[in-house]
Amino acid sequence: MPTMTIDGQEITVDRGTTVLQAATQLGIDIPTFCYHPGLTIVANCRMCLVDTNKSPKPLPACHATAMDGMEVWTQNEKVQKVRKSVLEFILVNHPVDCPICDQAGECVLQDHYFNFSAQPSRLFHRKQHKPKAKVLGPDIMLDAERCILCTRCVRFCDEIAKTPQLTVVNRGEHSEITTFPGEELDNPYAINVVDICPVGALTSRDFRFQTRVWFLQTGRSVCPECSKGCTIRVDTFEGVPRRYKPAHNPQVNDWWMCDTGRLSYSDYLDNRMEGPTTTVDGKRRVADTESAVRGAVEILRKEGAGKVVVVVSPWFTNEDAYLTARLLKGPLSGAAVYMGGRPDGVQDDILIEADKNPNRRGVAEIFNAVGVSYAPLSALSTAGKTTALIFGDNHGLSDAQRDLLGGLDHRIVVGAFMTPLWRQATVFLPARIHWEKDGSFTNVDGVVQRLERVVKAAATAKSDGWYSMKMGYALGGGYRFDTPGAVFDALCHDVPGFAGMSYSRLGDHGMVLGSGEPPLVPSPDVATDGPALEAAP
Repeated sequence: MPTMTIDGQEITVDRGTTVLQAATQLGIDIPTFCYHPGLTIVANCRMCLVDTNKSPKPLPACHATAMDGMEVWTQNEKVQKVRKSVLEFILVNHPVDCPICDQAGECVLQDHYFNFSAQPSRLFHRKQHKPKAKVLGPDIMLDAERCILCTRCVRFCDEIAKTPQLTVVNRGEHSEITTFPGEELDNPYAINVVDICPVGALTSRDFRFQTRVWFLQTGRSVCPECSKGCTIRVDTFEGVPRRYKPAHNPQVNDWWMCDTGRLSYSDYLDNRMEGPTTTVDGKRRVADTESAVRGAVEILRKEGAGKVVVVVSPWFTNEDAYLTARLLKGPLSGAAVYMGGRPDGVQDDILIEADKNPNRRGVAEIFNAVGVSYAPLSALSTAGKTTALIFGDNHGLSDAQRDLLGGLDHRIVVGAFMTPLWRQATVFLPARIHWEKDGSFTNVDGVVQRLERVVKAAATAKSDGWYSMKMGYALGGGYRFDTPGAVFDALCHDVPGFAGMSYSRLGDHGMVLGSGEPPLVPSPDVATDGPALEAAP
């Protein structure tokens, strides 16, 4: 194991560790353009050149490996001069159109210029012009004048997406990124090239010229579009989500996400049903939350659990699932329970899973531990039933199944959108969607991850679990919680796979089911009075 010194700090590293990796371990920042930890190393931008005692010339830190006795200087006069020269060369033909560039505010070139150069160009010449606003594919636009030829996008297509659709053509100052003849940049992961582009050369056609990035507020969440559950960043402006971007999670999705998941945010922006409704004398009427929940409880109490069909959702958070399981094992014990959700879809060997629901694994783990039995929705039967309690919108119901539910006397629907289920509802209770609530999902591999509430909930919408808790308490279940965190603590005591977990321990990367330590204290008693879960909007 070689021992080396970087800027006077000694470090011992594994053989094969690069100078850049060693510096990162010491907290020393070395600027880069072409280097990305998820891609192969090409060392073509030269921005990371450092001075060493092992070479008369500066070495690229991303490529040079640590050697025993090596001394490295990352801030001396020689290195500073090299960095200024590299930046000056990169900017020779760059249009410097920062005021109209989508990347402005999160541009690596801007940052490096400010930190390591900040001097005017010494050259006065006509810049080399290259294609602008060139459509590379259905979701990607190229401004070739801004490109610094780092080749991150080319390597991503070759190595991660496994679809070599990009290449570098021509020589010298005429070199540019483009697609192969007859090809489009349309692989299922294409928009990742926008994330890894260090300048504003590759932009998303969906987000282009929509919002300045310094106006955005950010929260961490989980993509709900399949059971992989990619860790994501939700960027919002004026309380409205504007884009998803992948957040690094080595346990789940590394630095990437698929385009289907990335663009799905727009599916949740419209068609919301924000207030409760009840049906009186065959006419739908607007109601307040308290009276709508009371109406649902009266129906359930009058009909009895034995005459109730419950459709649960793999879109529940773990907290929603636990509270609903307590309802089904308690006051509604004896109801027929069916698991709904979206039907299976396409799958690949990168990130996309066939199961298009985010938390089937977590719901199953919790229901099994609490003792709630359920059947697939394909086995739906309403024989001898009078009432349906339906959670969620994404069930892919057939016309025949919808007719079965429509033939019942009562339908209590907890949903977020104006779907056919909403139109059939006797009582409708508006639900929060994934970016409107705190909680957690468990992905197909058993990784439990946090969801953050990144926008204010739509009008009076509450979480599915809040309604389950309210109905359970009114029906004699006797359990109430103050916060989603309190619910998570309770399920961690009651569900073996979650033992030893907590929101703080989940951190940014989550924890795998069964990886925590069993609790040392008995399951806490839940509150039977005081404020209810998510009582505030």
